[in-house]
Amino acid sequence: MVNPTGLNGTDNGVFPPDKELKKILHDFQRRSLSLALRLRYLQEHHNIKIGKTKLKELNKKFSVPSARKFKAVEEATSAIAEIIARDVNQGQGPDTVKKIASLRLNLTIPRDFVRDTMKGLVGQTPSEMRRPGRRKGPKKRSALDAIGVFQEIHVDGHEKLGEKALRMGPGIGIDTYGMRDHVGKVLWLVAIPNSRLSDTIGHVFLDMVSKYKAISIQVTFDGGSELGWLASFQTTLREIFAPELTAEEWKPVLAVQSSINVPIESTWSYDRQFNGRTLRDILEEGRVHLIPGDLIHRNLFRWLWPKIVQISLDEFVDYFNNKKTRKQSARILPSGVAPNVVFDMPEDYGLENLAIPVTQEAIDALRSLIDTPREEAFRWVSDDFDALAMLVYNRVGSPKIEALTGWAIFNTMAPLIREHVEVHNLYEALAC
Repeated sequence: MVNPTGLNGTDNGVFPPDKELKKILHDFQRRSLSLALRLRYLQEHHNIKIGKTKLKELNKKFSVPSARKFKAVEEATSAIAEIIARDVNQGQGPDTVKKIASLRLNLTIPRDFVRDTMKGLVGQTPSEMRRPGRRKGPKKRSALDAIGVFQEIHVDGHEKLGEKALRMGPGIGIDTYGMRDHVGKVLWLVAIPNSRLSDTIGHVFLDMVSKYKAISIQVTFDGGSELGWLASFQTTLREIFAPELTAEEWKPVLAVQSSINVPIESTWSYDRQFNGRTLRDILEEGRVHLIPGDLIHRNLFRWLWPKIVQISLDEFVDYFNNKKTRKQSARILPSGVAPNVVFDMPEDYGLENLAIPVTQEAIDALRSLIDTPREEAFRWVSDDFDALAMLVYNRVGSPKIEALTGWAIFNTMAPLIREHVEVHNLYEALAC
């Protein structure tokens, strides 16, 4: 008998509009999730319960790319060449290049094609370029262990792109600050004017807490006066929202040597492998473009390059959290799976979600205690210069902001800003 309703008798949930569903499915592909994981995410995060056959139909309907039906040979070859060109030290393997192509360029490329193309372009296989002895190996460490996500967050500042590291003049440098869950996910990476100021780091910590609406049981850092507000806020929030936890059982904050603060310290090396070393090389090209002590050059650097660095940090976080880790039999924590997946589904890997929920009202109340307003703590240039630079940026056609074209944009904007400042006597706009 014909079923006039066309329904199969199973409640598949409520499907979102096609435009939204297409975006969800393409994001799954971009993150290189398996079909099984895509079905899990659809059911648990979007209340859609379907099988593999239906998912394949939807992928076909919305033209979701697949490595098995790879045809874009020329486009992929060009993309791989561009990624290799950005990697000054040639340390990225085919898995990394494949993931970068997926996350940054939305290209799904088979691994074998990536490997063969890299060999054709460079003249060596990726494994030959990374053979033992080419660089020093990592220190041997004991395996990390944890009960669950949000058990411990590791925090640290990074100054490899800072003023003292670049040595290109006063005010020419960009610090970064990072926070990573002990289980693996990078929670927060941000470019800031100064990673040694307690007020700034206090705002950074509250920004992270505001995003997740939760704190961890413990925050681990390697000391420093800049952590005054962070330690105070973590302790206060835990006392309010998890009073059952005692300091004897779980310390709210823990200061350790930097060599022991492994998860966040290792993050910086992963970032350098992804784009940090390349980014520093590009920044240091500014020695031939930037006049030390010139206020217009100083302000334009601080207006433009923090944006470029933040874009690079965001790309790295997206890449790192969605890349499957190498399968390690000796590792206690999950391996062979992307950090985002473990973080979203900890129970599948024998872990708990130990996040301590907090309210936005409490976050706002603590933020009000900081003497320096958030806007001021993150200020790179004055409001007047920001408005002037944006005016000139729009005037030159609003070119795409990225590292490879950063100095070209700088050289295009600098004379126009100088002309505007001199004609209208706007030197006060350079004060920050």
